[in-house]
Amino acid sequence: MNLKHPKTGKSLQINEFWLRDHCRCGDCLNLDTNQRRYDLLDLPDDITSLSTKYEGNQLLVQWSDGHRSSYDLDFIFDSQLDQLIGRRSKYTSPTAWSRSIITQNERNLRFSLPQLVSSDAVVKSLVESLVRYGIIFIDEVPPNPTMTELALRRVFPLMKTFFGEMWTFSDKPDHADTAYTKLYLGSHTDNTYFCDAAGLQALHCIEHSGSGGENFFVDGLYVVEELKRRFPDAFETLCRVQVPGEYIEKGEHHRYTAPVIQLDPLTQEFVQLRLNVYDRAVFDTLPQSEMAGFYKSLRQLLQLVRQEQVQWNLKLVPGSIVLFDNWRVLHGRQAYTGSRTMSGSYVQRTDFLSKARVLGIIE
Repeated sequence: MNLKHPKTGKSLQINEFWLRDHCRCGDCLNLDTNQRRYDLLDLPDDITSLSTKYEGNQLLVQWSDGHRSSYDLDFIFDSQLDQLIGRRSKYTSPTAWSRSIITQNERNLRFSLPQLVSSDAVVKSLVESLVRYGIIFIDEVPPNPTMTELALRRVFPLMKTFFGEMWTFSDKPDHADTAYTKLYLGSHTDNTYFCDAAGLQALHCIEHSGSGGENFFVDGLYVVEELKRRFPDAFETLCRVQVPGEYIEKGEHHRYTAPVIQLDPLTQEFVQLRLNVYDRAVFDTLPQSEMAGFYKSLRQLLQLVRQEQVQWNLKLVPGSIVLFDNWRVLHGRQAYTGSRTMSGSYVQRTDFLSKARVLGIIE
């Protein structure tokens, strides 16, 4: 069926089954839940329109199954792939950053707990900065797990894992993880062994009586763009090769396999970086004949991550929570001495994106 928009004059060749499937009347769509009322198999596979009629901005269709539909033409034309891609560009988009860029914009990353509690506008600004830069700080938080949790729940529900919803850790070996030591911890993303890695991660230094332990953050979006520009073959390889991650301790065995770099299948835009040299499992997902190319590609990415100009170094101090996008921003820390206690939590990716959509920040 060929449609022509009466206002814009734009033409559209529409699939009739798609059009019947997208009838928005109360018999086809539950107007309270916005869910369809029928199964696709309820529609004849040879459904066709018997007649069509334009009335202003409405398209009236008489269908061969006896159903009558009335469509808003703007709805039909706005529900196409080219419109979806175009709409995304009108919303808040990520800003790739190196150390110099993020330090110049640090004022946009700082939010105080009193402001956050008292103002919904501050909540929106915080989420918008998370979408744009992938990292924010909540200041003036009393250094204890209870107030850390209160601050985070003001914006997002918390993700429950075998670590718990909120976790507190030091160098005591409570879990089989390098984070539970005083050792140097290189730049990485968490949960590469989970089917659905946490979308956000929060860290709050509750106390530190020794030296060292400085944290560093790297924008994965920036280094992926650099990899694509400088080493396109490596970029293609890391978007394609399945890399297994694994976590094993008593009572737990998590394993997941996915590419290091994930792109949006529609727009080819960056979606996720899964990079953790500590959690890599036995690499059995690639023929030996292709191993040399993979290792060369991964080393090129790691070399970009370790460049001094991309690492933002700072000391986490009691009273300030850092909240960052675990699908984008890599984090690590220097080795430390003395007693150091951290509190933190995860937020599911879907809850982060849902909040951003509700606030009108993303499409």
